[in-house]
Amino acid sequence: MLNNYTVLFRVMQRLFRGFSIFSRLFLFSPVFLGFLGLVLAPCLNNAALAQSGNTGQRRYEWVPGSRQARWVDSTQGTNGTSINSTSTQLQGGQSQYLQQYQNQGQVQNHTNYLNQTQYQSQLLRADAGRLPASQQAQGAGRSTLVSNRDFVDSVLVAGQRREFLVHLPAGYDGKQAYPVVMAFHGLGMNGHMMFGLTGFTGLSDRKGFIVVFPTAVGGRWQDGLTATGNDDVAFVQSMLDRLAVQFKIDRRRVYACGISNGGYFTQLLALTIPERIAACGVVASTLTRGGASRDSTHSRMPIVFFLGSEDPLIPWDDGRSKKMGKLGEALGVGGDIALDGAIARLGGLSTAPDTIDFWVSRNAASPTPRSTRLPDRSANDGTHVEKTVWGSGSSQVMLYKIEGGGHTWPGCLNLKAISDVSGAISQDIDASEEMWEFFRNFSR
Repeated sequence: MLNNYTVLFRVMQRLFRGFSIFSRLFLFSPVFLGFLGLVLAPCLNNAALAQSGNTGQRRYEWVPGSRQARWVDSTQGTNGTSINSTSTQLQGGQSQYLQQYQNQGQVQNHTNYLNQTQYQSQLLRADAGRLPASQQAQGAGRSTLVSNRDFVDSVLVAGQRREFLVHLPAGYDGKQAYPVVMAFHGLGMNGHMMFGLTGFTGLSDRKGFIVVFPTAVGGRWQDGLTATGNDDVAFVQSMLDRLAVQFKIDRRRVYACGISNGGYFTQLLALTIPERIAACGVVASTLTRGGASRDSTHSRMPIVFFLGSEDPLIPWDDGRSKKMGKLGEALGVGGDIALDGAIARLGGLSTAPDTIDFWVSRNAASPTPRSTRLPDRSANDGTHVEKTVWGSGSSQVMLYKIEGGGHTWPGCLNLKAISDVSGAISQDIDASEEMWEFFRNFSR
């Protein structure tokens, strides 16, 4: 989730050359990833499991027409009516896997987690617009049923099995073409954790789109900060091809979003294959130099940002020096370390203003912004939100500046375990809801 630490490593390498080996070992060690897991995994996995129904007699349900959620009996719907339990209960080996994953409470390498179920593709039902059973075994993809509307699927890319979680909206019938939202996790996370963080599945059910949660190899997307790594763009293209075969999707309405490392990658993806992405959303990320270098077509790409003013990993280049604080102390780099604009640029990372300027220029949007201060819906969350828009239509660039906000996903569960380390979590808006309202206006 905190991919900016690559930049911090490069900075510290320049400042403390005598400790470069130690810095490298620490920043990419199990200690670093373990910390993220201990803080985030119990919170996000519990939310993900609860949305899937793996909670015994109770489950976590998103209230229609709201970004809030509540616990309800597994046999009762929102209004107390009986529901079909088969659409929310995990089945077979997946339930055992997810329970084990929940109990571990730490981030690990999960590239082989579906081996427990031997990729039981026969579990996929040959109804609701999916492939006939006779065709399901064809191709490089493998699928495992998690519930009637949740699937763990995979594709083979450069000899490597790449996995992603798919959620079909309530009422999916395979007759009409559905939009697709891809949600890319942050460093050290995986698709299941993004499932819990964003609340996209409840929104998907209410608004009628398919949502996909891909998982990066080793928990890290190739975001342009380094020249090496897995070909994640090829993975996404194969994944989209697979989705088009398995489900009825609207290829003209495919959207990408992500947080931190996933937000950097979202922009790189949109610049590399703009013909396949209709719009994108970015949380707690600016733009990498490597990502910007991928731009060759200069075709317009509508984009919306959610950036916290107090995020120590987002340089605003406003003359302030935001210390890392508890986040830096927890990572062992010290709470007094600050990532300012000059240091960020040295590490190949744009500041927030530079990032906005890049997209406004690239989209040929009007350089004159229109700003609105949004209502303070949650007086106790320590944040206010200002919405600024450049351009209109397909040239549109939008920024939700979360004043007082940290390195967080606005509108996610306001858990102290996260906010104590990553900063204030705004409850004035829900990034997932706002993204969809933005996305729904665009198609290729």
